Amino acid sequence: MDGLYDLTFSLLAGDPTLQALLGGSASDRKVYPVEDLGRVAPPAIAVAVVAGPSDVAFGVDRPTLVLTIASAVSATEVVAIASRVEALLNRKRLAGNGRLVHLCLKDNDTDDFDPDAREFVRDVRYRLIAQ
Repeated sequence: MDGLYDLTFSLLAGDPTLQALLGGSASDRKVYPVEDLGRVAPPAIAVAVVAGPSDVAFGVDRPTLVLTIASAVSATEVVAIASRVEALLNRKRLAGNGRLVHLCLKDNDTDDFDPDAREFVRDVRYRLIAQ
């Protein structure tokens, strides 16, 4: 699944529009592994790839890509970031870093407010068909 992490990171970190929304810089692209969530200043995106069994064909993976978008400013900022992520990923074929994603399809999203961290959060799940 490492190739899927790399593919997702390079796609999100390399998009200038998304980086402008996140306030990213050359040294901090604001896209992190899920383990770093809570240790980085929002706005930020945390990425997790959850393995899943294939129901398509032998040699084809069906993982789920889970993105957590966090903002300390507003739910509106989260929605703007999520909209750009959706434009980059939803219903797309993706290739790079030794991986081919035949289809990336948005599965669902949930909004929340974390009162302890004082952050607006949206979890977005994408289903992948990958080789």
